[in-house]
Amino acid sequence: MHLAAMFVAIILVITGHVFIFKALDEHGEIQQEINSKLPSDRKFEPLFWWFGTWIKLRDLQKEVLPESKRLEKFKKFNLIGFVLFATGMLLLGFGLGK
Repeated sequence: MHLAAMFVAIILVITGHVFIFKALDEHGEIQQEINSKLPSDRKFEPLFWWFGTWIKLRDLQKEVLPESKRLEKFKKFNLIGFVLFATGMLLLGFGLGK
């Protein structure tokens, strides 16, 4: 594999991780913002995340913070991170497989 292609693949993988961590940060921020506006008996702190939990988070966000765009930013960062990471891993896999 060419050294430049390997360098680009590693940069893509690292950049993908950065975007995924940024998405997780956005997720934590929206959860904190929602919890700060809710009374203590309605705090949103799930132990496990599954499809129903995401629906509840989205519903709470619409109820408590309808103007917030954090969930959209979370989805965008997550998608970009996954695409960059997968592209970098594929480039590394194809390059090192030859």
